Amino acid sequence: MRKNFLLYVCLLAGALVFTSCLGDDDEQDYSPSCSLLTFSMGNVTYTKTIRLASDSDSIIKVTSPCSVIEFTIDQAKRLVYNTDSVAFGVPLTQVPTKCTFDGKMTYKKEGETVAYTSGDTLDLTKPIVFTVTSEDSKYSRDYTVTVNARRVNPNQSIWTKTTQIPDLEPFFAEQARLADDFISEQPADHAFAFAYPLKTNSSILRHVAVSYNDDASEADTLANVWTRLSTESRWAETVPSDDNPFGCPRLKNLSVVRYGEDLYAFGGKGLGNRQVPVEAFGAMYVSIDHGITWRSTYTNKLSLPEALLGYGGNFRAVVDDDSFLWILLEDGTAWKGRMNSLVK
Repeated sequence: MRKNFLLYVCLLAGALVFTSCLGDDDEQDYSPSCSLLTFSMGNVTYTKTIRLASDSDSIIKVTSPCSVIEFTIDQAKRLVYNTDSVAFGVPLTQVPTKCTFDGKMTYKKEGETVAYTSGDTLDLTKPIVFTVTSEDSKYSRDYTVTVNARRVNPNQSIWTKTTQIPDLEPFFAEQARLADDFISEQPADHAFAFAYPLKTNSSILRHVAVSYNDDASEADTLANVWTRLSTESRWAETVPSDDNPFGCPRLKNLSVVRYGEDLYAFGGKGLGNRQVPVEAFGAMYVSIDHGITWRSTYTNKLSLPEALLGYGGNFRAVVDDDSFLWILLEDGTAWKGRMNSLVK
């Protein structure tokens, strides 16, 4: 009987220890009586300026779905953080928040201790410390909340001028092979060809080619764009229409590459009888629809280095396996660039 009584006392004491809120750093006991249980952000609505296709600016209202970002609560270290970063440019100065906790919770605001109410709007540009106190005010824990956000624009183009050029010949050789295969079927003086799988069926390749001839008519301001699927035997030319007049421009030393999932065309001055002259390296023409439409005003796309504006010499261009676009100039120097979003 005495043994059973002692066993009961031990079990009761253990239960009391487990349910108490420790005031020290014991990492084995995480009683909820003064714990932060969940933390989340609400959606953030703000305004931003965008550049329209008409080259005019427009202010729009944007809502960033921050409520779907999950936060981890490390009860041992009392740290709260998100693994998936908040998108670049989202302001974090006034963010609605939602928390669940046991006990009472406060935080510092302009040096004052403020009681937290779920739904409070907080400045999360810097880490914020929540203090959770048990109902009897005997114990408390501090939790540091840090919101991780992208600090660089994922769509920013980063360019570097260099004389340290790796062996790019294998990439140029593959580029030439695809172009030669196209020219064998559709004769042209110059061509750039690409083959990549359909998103809906990876067993089928989409072929896109851009070609032009040296003796093209002076009235011709556009290069020729051709497409076909690997299941088709003939190339079909994509002809601009009144509904879509944005064809691939015919440029001196025209170069076309596939970067990411888009096609990019650039080069020297515009050829043909143009109403508006095109300066050498004045724009990067981008096609996001497999060569049908080419625009120089697409936002969030790779742009050219400003230092090349007006360059009229010879060059070669190719994309390597690390998503760098290389522009090799005739003087032996090169520019290499890529967008932050493609940094591995």
